[in-house]
Amino acid sequence: MRKPVALLAGMALSALVLIGLTVSADKSSASFTATTTNPGNQFVSATLTASNDKSAAASLISISNLVPGDTANRSVTITNSGNVGFTYTGAASATASTALWTDTTNGLQVTVKRGVTTLYSGALKDLAIPASGTIATSATDTLTFDFSLPTTADNTFKSLTQDFTITYTATQLAGTAR
Repeated sequence: MRKPVALLAGMALSALVLIGLTVSADKSSASFTATTTNPGNQFVSATLTASNDKSAAASLISISNLVPGDTANRSVTITNSGNVGFTYTGAASATASTALWTDTTNGLQVTVKRGVTTLYSGALKDLAIPASGTIATSATDTLTFDFSLPTTADNTFKSLTQDFTITYTATQLAGTAR
């Protein structure tokens, strides 16, 4: 009778070892956890807005009965109405063109100044205003335009109409490490 008791005792001992291993395995995988957060994070991009005081159609200049030798002086104020500083450039364009536009010698001429500094002088068609200095938020910059029709314009310039647009393109300042 000793053999069945020894067998039962061996089996009981094996079962206890398995139970012990199972209990030990569960205990070794238990751990505490904790979390923390950074709530309310946000990025808001800048608003780049430029405007000018002559933005209505034909409000910078509109002259009738132009003759060779006529000149006209006009100014425009560019305003930074956004919330980030910018620089800007300017260029002229026309959808249709006459000799007033295409003749770069005898056609319309323009000189553009910022204060006493000349930024551009030449054919209106080729107008290219170089990048301004920084225009801070709520700041302004004033440009003066001196338009002219040269005295060398001949009879081929009679009865012509030339429409054009000057576009000012603002570019936000470079980003910085913050």
